[in-house]
Amino acid sequence: MLKFVSKITLCLALLISATSPAFSAELTPAMKDALSWIDSNKNTYEEIARYIWENPELSLAEFKSSAKLQEYLAIHGFKVEKGISGMPTAFIATWGSGKPVIGFTAEFDALPGLSQESGVATQKPIISGAPGHGCGHNLLGSSNATAAIAVTKAMEKHGIKGTIQVFGTPAEENLVGKAFMNRDGVFDGLDILIDMHPDFFNNIAYYSDNAITYIKYRFYGKASHAATPEKGRSALAAAELMNAGANLIRPHLDREVGIRYVITKGGESLGVIPAYAENLYRINARRRAQAEDLEKWVMDLAKGAALMTQTKVEAQILTATYELLLSRSLSRVGYDFMKLLGPPPFTEDDHKFGEPFMKSIGKEPFQGKFSFAGRIEAPPDFSKVFPDVFLAGGSNDLNNISWKIPLIRFFSSSWALWTGHHTWQSVAQSASSPAMKGGIQASKWMAAMALECFSNPRLIQEAKEELKTVVAKNGGYREPIPAEAKLPTFKDLFGIDPDAVPGMKK
Repeated sequence: MLKFVSKITLCLALLISATSPAFSAELTPAMKDALSWIDSNKNTYEEIARYIWENPELSLAEFKSSAKLQEYLAIHGFKVEKGISGMPTAFIATWGSGKPVIGFTAEFDALPGLSQESGVATQKPIISGAPGHGCGHNLLGSSNATAAIAVTKAMEKHGIKGTIQVFGTPAEENLVGKAFMNRDGVFDGLDILIDMHPDFFNNIAYYSDNAITYIKYRFYGKASHAATPEKGRSALAAAELMNAGANLIRPHLDREVGIRYVITKGGESLGVIPAYAENLYRINARRRAQAEDLEKWVMDLAKGAALMTQTKVEAQILTATYELLLSRSLSRVGYDFMKLLGPPPFTEDDHKFGEPFMKSIGKEPFQGKFSFAGRIEAPPDFSKVFPDVFLAGGSNDLNNISWKIPLIRFFSSSWALWTGHHTWQSVAQSASSPAMKGGIQASKWMAAMALECFSNPRLIQEAKEELKTVVAKNGGYREPIPAEAKLPTFKDLFGIDPDAVPGMKK
């Protein structure tokens, strides 16, 4: 999902060298072996990342991408369980046994309508209307799986005990995969979770974002011929009245909450009073409690609209998340390893490659020649404690897990500076040589972090105690997705069958 970082922070990262205390991180022999394995297998990493990019698949229909990652992990000794939480493309790959248990996530869903030729700095779809990897998930899943495998190679050689798990998580763009897997207790055995995401800068993630709820409101009326409207009861009228109410309450909402909606079903013919209509709402808020309060108000709008039109309404929560809660103790150590290992090794050719993409968004290369971030961004303000951390936009299906399992996340530079998520520019760059360098470097950061946790169990315990304290101070965790809620399909969320989307037929 889209993340926003302040321009001031990013400018500082690009214009000055990052400063930090003396490094506490050191490379152990096991870490050096893991890093060496990643370097020796970078061609395999690139082949997998490019394969997923070349076969972009929509949420919950990522069959080729999921199978490719499962095969990669199975070849290296992971036991793979498929079809987790009722999702055919979800999987758990496990290596080792016993404690601690360290997890990595793998995302692989693409975005609708973002088909784009690789390396071309003008908008040029491969297949008009087809999906494309505009959020770099072809890199994300490949990087996390590569880091996990590298860790197991080092564990095997050095006799390190414990378990590594990779979770194949579909439908991140719809906030579905990890959210439903979390509801079903899939992650409960983990001690920590490690993750990365491509971007146009290098940094450790220490921020929060929005709590989100997707709700579908279904209105049931009575059909009649348009010539005799008195005999009908318009479900569409109810849906529109509800939306009018939502627009009227906007001035009275707290600045930290918001509403978006679309009418996903409004009738079939102008000659018939619609007996059925649907609204899809996205409710976002700074805190989960605020989102839940707004959900109640919006439900009252729906009920009122049904009363006014003599129709009936029912609501279905499609998915729901908390705001993100990242581990401060893990992030501090992760930042040290980023500084120790350094940024992706971009070359002059890489910077030349990125220049036309910067110009396509109205930017010029830094100092006239740098179009990729060649430094590790200055560390976040670790003196701040959740929820008083930097607030980003968007949300992620990691969020609910982060309230139960200590989470660390790395950002790696894989796109030219200022490239936006969910754009044709990010699609065009996500299979490039610079993108691969960013993904491979993130694998190294993650592998080093995991091995540090194996050798330093006090770090895991500190992260767990920290999380327990923060969650308790912030009202505890209550599962936001009802136990009876069914897994939403792509059609539930977007009103279309994914097989009908160009480029998506199996």
